[in-house]
Amino acid sequence: MNIHDAPHLAPALEHATHALGLWIERTFGDVGLTQAEAHVLAYLARHPQAAINDLHTSFGHKRSTLTSILDRLEARGWVARGAHPASRRLVAVELTEAGQALGERISEAMRAVEERVRIHVGETAVVEMLALLRTLEEELR
Repeated sequence: MNIHDAPHLAPALEHATHALGLWIERTFGDVGLTQAEAHVLAYLARHPQAAINDLHTSFGHKRSTLTSILDRLEARGWVARGAHPASRRLVAVELTEAGQALGERISEAMRAVEERVRIHVGETAVVEMLALLRTLEEELR
């Protein structure tokens, strides 16, 4: 197979991202989460001392988009914003008790999917895929 016959990375990544969004809708339809909201909740479940800047760095959303996501999560009682313990210039984002339970539920569901993929393709393929994604991200910066 020559390079012109090989599958293209960007469309495959777009399809996988779309499939993840649909899976989130099916799995968490009872709470009506968007993909972005689910990822933020899962991140906060893993990083309890997060600042808004950490979320911005991790996800790359426009600041206005991230603010809208946080506004929706806060309105639903899943996150609270306040002063960051490390710096007065930072805004902390913390999960509420309900948000923590949902964030852990999302994280566990994602880990289960990842485990099924690892079993299906093997650990070497997962490591290679992660390296490929890091390289793609670096090339796009």
